[in-house]
Amino acid sequence: MTQIALWVKPGSSSDRIDWDPWRHRWVVSCRAPPSGGAANRAVAILVADWLGLPHTAIRWTRAGTSRAKVLSIVGLTEAEIENRLRSRIAKSTVKTDRL
Repeated sequence: MTQIALWVKPGSSSDRIDWDPWRHRWVVSCRAPPSGGAANRAVAILVADWLGLPHTAIRWTRAGTSRAKVLSIVGLTEAEIENRLRSRIAKSTVKTDRL
């Protein structure tokens, strides 16, 4: 089981992920509101989808109301997680030219 540190931004205009070198955490923005655990559920589902894992492979180690959170992930090493998330960032920043 591998743990990753997150900084969550609920109520954002889009669902996205980025790396914050200052905090040494992945920053996950999600559209879900920060009430009733909706953002925590949305973030777990987003991360599982971005990693290509079933939602059951993701568990919260530390969640609550703080923006600083920790997820436990079954089935991938830290390097595999980093590679997959960085690949996700690269795909989302590719711009297409339209005529």
